[in-house]
Amino acid sequence: MLSRADRLQQIFEQDAVFSGFTAQSHHMLMQQVKYLGFLPQQQILRYQQKLDDVYVLLSGRMQIGWLLSDGEFKVSDYVKMYSVFNLAPFLQQKPLNFDFYALEQVEIAKISGQVFLQQLQQQPQAMLQIIQLLSDRMYGLMEKNRYLQTASINQKIARHLMILGKQAIPLSQTPSTIQFKMSQQEFAELLNISRQTLNKQLQHFIHEQIIEWNYSQISIIDIHRLKQMSQF
Repeated sequence: MLSRADRLQQIFEQDAVFSGFTAQSHHMLMQQVKYLGFLPQQQILRYQQKLDDVYVLLSGRMQIGWLLSDGEFKVSDYVKMYSVFNLAPFLQQKPLNFDFYALEQVEIAKISGQVFLQQLQQQPQAMLQIIQLLSDRMYGLMEKNRYLQTASINQKIARHLMILGKQAIPLSQTPSTIQFKMSQQEFAELLNISRQTLNKQLQHFIHEQIIEWNYSQISIIDIHRLKQMSQF
């Protein structure tokens, strides 16, 4: 098992946010780190919070969305991206537009934003990589919006199942059957449809033996079929 520092060093070397920095900069960033741990369902960051530091997901999964006035958490997406997850609001000095909660046990590295910006301003290659990364993410968001506006319900179901399934796979494994827990109500809320509509559409996936869904346990049997179904 890698230590938290080893995992962060691995992210520094492989992730586009950090790989453009020099080894000396990596060392300086490493000296300005505070490690944080969160238990399942614990809030990590809150909506409208303004952050002066850079937050890196080291392990576990987060769910992002909004905590409603009645105490219900409205899930927008799930995050298992071992990288900086507040990069855009940090660089823009804007408050967060989501609440972040731990879906399972989560570890995070909080890096000094002041040191990060100092190093970034001194290294054009690192700056260029981050500009390219943000451009790619913006393009991806535009494509995602087009997809959500034009895809059929079955295509959206397949896409979301495929994404959640890939997030559930440990980095070192490629199992033939992927399992994770989620209720139909939670999944329906992700798609902004009723649970009854979702249940009706799922019958095709179950009949074709692409998935099994028993109570809150999802088993993806054929992720390749899901990928095919998710495409236009």
